Amino acid sequence: DVLVVGFGGAGACAAIEAAENGASVAVLDRYHGGGATAASGAIVYAGGGTPYQQAAGFDDTPEEMYRYLKMEVGDAVSEATLHRFCYESRDNLAWLEEAGVPFEASLCPFKTSYPTNDYYLYFSGNEQVNGYRAQAKPAPRGHRARGPGISGLTLFRNLETRARDLGIRLRMQTEVQRLILSEDGSAISIEGRSIPAGSPWAAIHRRLSKINAKATTYAPPIGSLITAALERIMDRHAQPYHARARKGVILAAGGFIFNREMVKEHAPDYLRCLPLGTPGDNGSGIKLGQSVGGTVARMERATAWSFYVPPEVLMHGVLVNQEGERICSEDLYGATQGAHIAA
Repeated sequence: DVLVVGFGGAGACAAIEAAENGASVAVLDRYHGGGATAASGAIVYAGGGTPYQQAAGFDDTPEEMYRYLKMEVGDAVSEATLHRFCYESRDNLAWLEEAGVPFEASLCPFKTSYPTNDYYLYFSGNEQVNGYRAQAKPAPRGHRARGPGISGLTLFRNLETRARDLGIRLRMQTEVQRLILSEDGSAISIEGRSIPAGSPWAAIHRRLSKINAKATTYAPPIGSLITAALERIMDRHAQPYHARARKGVILAAGGFIFNREMVKEHAPDYLRCLPLGTPGDNGSGIKLGQSVGGTVARMERATAWSFYVPPEVLMHGVLVNQEGERICSEDLYGATQGAHIAA
């Protein structure tokens, strides 16, 4: 019934929801699954009175959450979408729990960009900053999936397990190159290429792509070499692949931060930043959507993260530019500070 292109957090959630509503589902991923979700900190922004907020002693409400997020997102989403997100937040978190993702109410008592393994609930944004707290009652809404280290892999693995338990068909090492529209204009078929499952090259491709998930972030030159090797394997050993969906195709194939030409075209101010994500964030999903008439917006938006908390003591200093002028409040969320620095 449904084809999902991309098996990161978004693709897994879409596939699970479709399967739980009775659809037969197949998921295709160019690498081995996980995407940027598996490399992330697994912070789920949720509020409105989640069980973990309540256990930590906070009486958050959907309306307070809405007032805060309205200051953050501006007109990036509609009033209706933001309102629905806030009022369905608790249910969304419960949905993840039912899928096997664990959370915890241990509140981080200090400001940090990412809590240690002792804490799994924290103030993850600007909730406590003066200009914001005057408009909306602060509450910790950063719910970190409970797992060691950078727990994105914990989040994804539980979603993957749920997907497999539901009988969702997963096909890795499969690149979607073209969408084919049905007569009524809906996306119904895909063409691409796939390394046959069980072949030695599929195993080699998987091992290299797992290594590359780290290399692209921590050793970009090595990551570039591995990415090129993965592309050569795909060119030489992949076979044509076709699939049809009776009810539609869902594109969940990531962003474009690893496509330098797209960054140069749409968000040139961020070309000098070290990209975060995975090689799968190459804009291919966006281009697939555009190829059948999809529209895009806000492609110029990116976040430049420059977190320097911890240590918390740095917030007692003054953040200045090259002219010695103060840039912004020192206790802002790192991406908000990054926007001031980039400006």
